[in-house]
Amino acid sequence: MQPHHYAAFLERMGHTVRESSGVHWFDVFSRAWISFPLETQLNPATIDLSKIMHDRDVMARFCCSVESGFSSFRHVVADKNYSLSSLDPKARNQTRQGLENCTYGPEDAREIATEGIELHAQTLQRQGRKISDGYEVHWRKYFDAVSRCPSATVWAARYQGILASFLISFRICSVENICIVRSREELLKFRPNNAMLFTFLQQTLSRAETTEVCIGLQSLQSAMTSLDLFKRRMGFEQQPIGQRIELRVPFGFAVPRTLAQLAGKAVGCVQNEYAARLAGALSVYANQPPIRRTA
Repeated sequence: MQPHHYAAFLERMGHTVRESSGVHWFDVFSRAWISFPLETQLNPATIDLSKIMHDRDVMARFCCSVESGFSSFRHVVADKNYSLSSLDPKARNQTRQGLENCTYGPEDAREIATEGIELHAQTLQRQGRKISDGYEVHWRKYFDAVSRCPSATVWAARYQGILASFLISFRICSVENICIVRSREELLKFRPNNAMLFTFLQQTLSRAETTEVCIGLQSLQSAMTSLDLFKRRMGFEQQPIGQRIELRVPFGFAVPRTLAQLAGKAVGCVQNEYAARLAGALSVYANQPPIRRTA
């Protein structure tokens, strides 16, 4: 599947999508841009930031070689023989329980929307994240947009017919990208997440056209280690990659690194999700190697 399918999905959700440096970019947050596909390593020296960040935009995030950026990683599984033996012993036992307790497989995005929105709220509350006002309207729009995207897959696990967990993945070129994982708190003891993720990975990696499954970059939030541990136990590897953050203020001036470092420490004292992401971005920016630009 070509990237334009995912780009069309983002545009249905109200995002702006731009093409530059051979990749797509979208406004992941207000005035902040990220590139895709994530596996594409860009040359920071040749990126023309003026074609990505316009007027009041302030941040662009992208992947590059480890030497050109902040040392980071992507969570990926590329083993075509993925099986129970690919899992950590604890995860293997939990996955067997999940396979016995649950049914699993593809689902229709529109049909699970109501239950899916409920699981979304539960998951965010469990992770201590804020639920935004009007989230139900946003997520109904999200499920509708997913149903219209030919590169999207919804995969779920049910316990006694009740939706226990689901994931949403988008295939971009030859890579499946898991973007959403949500679950019902009271049913977690039946291990639906293990059953859902294992069967999705096994089924997806068996396809000739799929080279790997990615569940995202290393988070900018330092407090996400428990989620990273679950991914590792389920067979995901940390594939080395560089990340770069480019910051601009009005009139196109770059933000001094020392200022970014001080601002990151100050913002990190604020206890909310947005502040944690911003602090992480500022830390990456302050610690990445300098680049002599040709663009």
